[in-house]
Amino acid sequence: MTADNRQQPSILRPDELPAKDRGAGARTVPLVTSARGATAFLNGITSFEPGAAIAHHTHNVAESVVIVQGEAIVDIDGERTRLRVFDTTFVPANIPHHFENASDTEPMKIFWTYASPEATRTIVESGQRSRIDAEHPDGPVSSASIVRETALITVLPGREKAFEAAVAEAAPLFQRAKGARTFVLERSHENPLRYRLVVGWESVDDHTLGFRNSPEFRRWRELIGDSIAGLPEVEHFHHVLTAF
Repeated sequence: MTADNRQQPSILRPDELPAKDRGAGARTVPLVTSARGATAFLNGITSFEPGAAIAHHTHNVAESVVIVQGEAIVDIDGERTRLRVFDTTFVPANIPHHFENASDTEPMKIFWTYASPEATRTIVESGQRSRIDAEHPDGPVSSASIVRETALITVLPGREKAFEAAVAEAAPLFQRAKGARTFVLERSHENPLRYRLVVGWESVDDHTLGFRNSPEFRRWRELIGDSIAGLPEVEHFHHVLTAF
């Protein structure tokens, strides 16, 4: 496998991307989305015409918003605050809120970031719920559906540091692999010899048919081979729900 299989860097220019009309004088340009490579967050820009406001709503994940043009009013669970350029909000999951343009004559813009590609929006009044990443200006677009390989690994006593160093050395092998999106190692609190490796793939085949049949996989096993007690216990998981 070569570096050509990696996710590629992108330059996104809002004025060259399509905008979604949110109604009531608001338009959104999605920027980094899961379809464009996001694995841990989403972001974009929403423009408000003079006097425009969006509906009171909640998200299933935390959201941060930066005012990048004009003056705004944010209503967070009934508490209204006036904001100016570069003022920044943080709203935890499931807290009702919305933004308004504070001016009747000048435009306003916000730059928003959601803490997960699985972010949703639920309108308080109607209960209507939609996935943020599906709100594409040209209609719903299939977002990247990540399959998470979870490998439970037991390490030999006294080999913990060597194992962790081997996993760190192996990370670029995975990053070069076709379809690999995320790579996280966790250690059990109750059993320090027990580790969980979670690798996000675009498909199960990218892992089982692609990576496992590659020289990189053989090198991975060589790196950890003298530190582990038995083969890793591997399963693949699909996302079902993000509640907060």
